[in-house]
Amino acid sequence: MNIDFIGSMPFENDLIENKIIPIFMFILGLGIFIIWITDILRGKFNGQGNFFKWREGENMLWPHFFAEFITGGLLIIGAAGLFFIIEWSQNISLVGLGALIYSSINSSGWVLAEKIRIYYGIPMWIGLTGSIIAVIWLII
Repeated sequence: MNIDFIGSMPFENDLIENKIIPIFMFILGLGIFIIWITDILRGKFNGQGNFFKWREGENMLWPHFFAEFITGGLLIIGAAGLFFIIEWSQNISLVGLGALIYSSINSSGWVLAEKIRIYYGIPMWIGLTGSIIAVIWLII
């Protein structure tokens, strides 16, 4: 089905909504899991006791960890739903993308506080930009 985006260039809605956005979301969700699992396996939190005692600076890490994994899971589930054109997929996708937008903006302060963290920031900001575009596309 072709639609016109604000009366200008024609876009293939099915291609964008059911292929490009889901692939983007899947990559982001998987990336969230990979970054956290890599940090854990590399021993970033060794010596801090059990999982519920892990800290980064003065903050407890487990609530952030759960929020990131829920976001990643929502992105992957929403991506699968959009890809296979399941009725509930747009709602789950919007929640996952919204969580990613919040997380990307919130975590930017952490990245900007120490320039060595920029390698976390670049994919976050790409994800932020793409998520905003995807949300707008899914709503319109």
